[in-house]
Amino acid sequence: MLRELFPLLTALTVAAIVYVARERRRRRMRIAPPRPDLAMREVSDAPALLQIERAALATDDPRVAFRRAAIQNAVAALYLETIAECGVEQTGELLRAHTEAWRALREYLRLKHDDAATEDWFDHFTSVARPYIREKVRLTREFALHLDEGAERYARI
Repeated sequence: MLRELFPLLTALTVAAIVYVARERRRRRMRIAPPRPDLAMREVSDAPALLQIERAALATDDPRVAFRRAAIQNAVAALYLETIAECGVEQTGELLRAHTEAWRALREYLRLKHDDAATEDWFDHFTSVARPYIREKVRLTREFALHLDEGAERYARI
């Protein structure tokens, strides 16, 4: 009798394990934004961010438009950060504005679209872009100070 139940018990055990594993994966992969009805005004009152929200909501895929705006502000902040390190004054206010903008956009994406996590696409982009931007600013500065044509070619690339 026990020999006849063993295949049935084995099949039920395997089915239960597969079901539990599938449910865990489904829950982990599910997109569940904490606040899908969030408006930008609740995250920041900056006029530039409200304008970005209006433009993004008018597109077919607002999440992509918000991502693009976050990347544009992050790139501007990286350029300003590198330029400030070269000793150029009066970049602090612009740097602060762009940094606050991309941070607010990231928070908005996290809350509304469940789109921001640590070590995700945005963090990877900024970590890869930072050295390239530093080198481009260095080559541009080298060309401007010494009229080095080789530096100009690399800065253009």
